[in-house]
Amino acid sequence: MIAPLRLALAFAALVAPAPILAQCAGQNLIDTLAPEARASLEAGTTVHPYATGNRYVATKGANIIHFVGTLHVYDARMEAPLERIRDVLAHTDAVYVEATEAEQAQLKSEISKRPELIFATEGATLPERLGQADWSILSGELAARGMPAVLASKLRPWYATAILGLPPCAIKELGGQANGLDKLIMDAAAEARVPVHALEPYDAAIRVFTDMDDADQLDILRSSLPLLDEAENVYETLVESYFNEENRLFWEYTRQRSVAESPEDPETAAADFARMEDALLIRRNYSWIEPILKAAEGKEIIVAVGAAHLSGVNGILALVEEHGYRIDRESF
Repeated sequence: MIAPLRLALAFAALVAPAPILAQCAGQNLIDTLAPEARASLEAGTTVHPYATGNRYVATKGANIIHFVGTLHVYDARMEAPLERIRDVLAHTDAVYVEATEAEQAQLKSEISKRPELIFATEGATLPERLGQADWSILSGELAARGMPAVLASKLRPWYATAILGLPPCAIKELGGQANGLDKLIMDAAAEARVPVHALEPYDAAIRVFTDMDDADQLDILRSSLPLLDEAENVYETLVESYFNEENRLFWEYTRQRSVAESPEDPETAAADFARMEDALLIRRNYSWIEPILKAAEGKEIIVAVGAAHLSGVNGILALVEEHGYRIDRESF
């Protein structure tokens, strides 16, 4: 998973009093595609390096890096992969994740202590900037996630986008707890007395957005609106794609739908999605490569990051391969 989900979980921790057992009840939208549409989607996916797979090993001499693509929310199907990862932990020197529990706690604390990070105290409000039609959609979706309209109207666009990273049913179910495979691996590492390190500072997920100018933030917010009426179905598609080890297929499906259903012209909509991809995935991937390679010198490490970071020419697997590593897929 990617930054919006982590931020959505931080938000959920602030607004949800406790976990509520409200299971999401969506369907896998990719399974509903007509055969021709499915074939076209798959053809556009397979051109990307490492388009399938949740687990790989990279080797270069004595340097060994185990890459695990993670999902930030818990599912019982994670238990079997976790046992295989426990076997690797027995001879691993360190684990690297996007954010340890310390960074996650700092992120939540920073958001709660500095309201100016997420609320605009001056200038036009979101209703004024979005227009009535888009604001009507957005305010309803934010209300369903626990954000009253009076507060939602003052949100910075990046944070409104982050809140939309989970459907309402998932926010209620999780109660703000990111107990996905990352957390399971960190807990297993602690049991095995293997040190766990963060690949980026606690505020990296915020800076992904705040480093953008305000107009780009608003464009990305708009690009997220077309799929909101199917939020539970999109969430189910994400989860099923993960366990099918077809994360790139989900990413390309999201790109295709976002462009096709955007009110903008296709070229503008595609550019908006590309800006989001660059901010959420590509730039972060490049920033991780140096610390990963340094940590792996003469050692065996595990790198557990959101599964969307693995694939593509700008994915971390291809970037590590450029440094002379051999990449092999492992059983998830």
